[in-house]
Amino acid sequence: MQAQQQQFTDAQQHAASLAHWNQVYDQITAGRFHSSLQRLNTDQLDIFRETINQRVVQHGQAPADMVHFAVPLTLPQNRPVPLSLQGCQVGDNAVMALRSNEEFVFHVPPQVDSLQISIRNSDLEALAPQLWQRLSQSRQRMPVLQVSPQQLQATRELLLTAFEQALQNADLLNFAGSQKLIQHQFISLLLDLLNDVAPDERPSLTHATHSDIVRRSQGIVQRSPDEPVTVLDLCQQLRVSRRTLQNSFQLITGTTPVDYLRSIRLNGVRRMLQAAPDRNSVREAAGHWGFYHLGHFSRDYRRLFDELPSETRSRALA
Repeated sequence: MQAQQQQFTDAQQHAASLAHWNQVYDQITAGRFHSSLQRLNTDQLDIFRETINQRVVQHGQAPADMVHFAVPLTLPQNRPVPLSLQGCQVGDNAVMALRSNEEFVFHVPPQVDSLQISIRNSDLEALAPQLWQRLSQSRQRMPVLQVSPQQLQATRELLLTAFEQALQNADLLNFAGSQKLIQHQFISLLLDLLNDVAPDERPSLTHATHSDIVRRSQGIVQRSPDEPVTVLDLCQQLRVSRRTLQNSFQLITGTTPVDYLRSIRLNGVRRMLQAAPDRNSVREAAGHWGFYHLGHFSRDYRRLFDELPSETRSRALA
């Protein structure tokens, strides 16, 4: 995973820095141009945050083999000309979506701050088939998706917090476990936000079916003792929605799949520190198991084991 933070004084330089985007940024309002770009990028997921101080028109073609979503973080109040994509006005409670290779025209007012996420077609199709179908069918094609104001505000905060944490701990992005957890966390948050746009239509399940989902989930985790398993891993392998998985764990175990899997990963860190404390620092063990915010990791570790990870390692070294 690559992390980058850049500043620009020219609109087209900003546009050209976004690899895989065939696009042009034209500055419309008068004045000195200034923008910032922060980016996390892998083959599976591309996340970037951009802020631009002038009105620009962005036009071109979206990247191939990915669906691109844009979540406005802040929109200027009393803007004389609205934000619009493909001729559709973007209000305060909307998310924008572009399909693979789609040509676009995007009118952006000054001072817009947005977080943009590109997800592989195959991942979206597997994880959110109803949403994928809606975006794929031309008759239902809408580039601007209206979402719940409360859900949007909550998701904005979670997305931005996760993004900033990843940038601040860029060295941990070298670990495959951290890369995977970041990718899956962003996809999950985005799909939660868009669930009402294309809700899960699976009928009610029996108690025995819920129990079987949890049993098979635990089997998947047990077969992966050396790498983190995520909620999206379970959904893909079990062919169930995230909501179904959530309901099954709440009903059978009294906890969420996120909390359950976090505990499994914390136990993995503990085993690494106990088995090879001379070869594994706390930071390395945390990164291996997908913890890229060390403050939250230490808090959760202490809550579960009633000691800090450094204490576990020191005792094993003694």
